[in-house]
Amino acid sequence: MTNLEYATNAYRKTMVNTSESKLDLVILLYDGAIEFLHKAVFYMGQKDIAKKLHYMSKSIDIVTELLNSLNMKEGGQVAQRLQDLYIYMLKELTAANIRNDPEKIHRVQGLLRTLREGWKGIR
Repeated sequence: MTNLEYATNAYRKTMVNTSESKLDLVILLYDGAIEFLHKAVFYMGQKDIAKKLHYMSKSIDIVTELLNSLNMKEGGQVAQRLQDLYIYMLKELTAANIRNDPEKIHRVQGLLRTLREGWKGIR
């Protein structure tokens, strides 16, 4: 089982026990990605490449899961804009990972926080 499958299963179990909707799962995924990116930046600064890669991979997996879970037929323009944003994030995270660029990671974290607050606001 991959890291993403473990994370998704953990979030689903948590959601089943404590949440009321799929929206809660999305918010938890945003929380996870933001936290993993924070850890990736920390380990980037520590020059611990293995741990940086571990947390970058987890973050990328979560953004990929968010991208893959979009319902393009029913989501209309919102789904299209989210798709474009998630693809942008994945490109930025890949570049940040290759170049050890914490600023790119911080920009993605900012976008994730904004999206998280938006989804949290429609609860």
